[in-house]
Amino acid sequence: MATEYNPELIQKLADKLYSQANSSIILGTLIGFVAGGFFGFSASHESATAVVIGVVLGSVVGYLIGQSRAFTLRVQAQMALCQRQIELNTRH
Repeated sequence: MATEYNPELIQKLADKLYSQANSSIILGTLIGFVAGGFFGFSASHESATAVVIGVVLGSVVGYLIGQSRAFTLRVQAQMALCQRQIELNTRH
């Protein structure tokens, strides 16, 4: 039994990759927020300033990591959509 080409499947993959890209930014920022707060608290138990600095730095780093991951996922989605469009253009 031969597998048939299904352009809708590729569209679903691209949609899922874009959804994951958006989630990775939020998740990266959240993880950075928590980790930064933890490290700030660990560095100085009595200084709220250390916790705030840790939270801010952790959030920024987490956001940047999430953005990088999101970019990679969006590029993968665009490559899949490009292949889908090539197939649709050359089919007729």
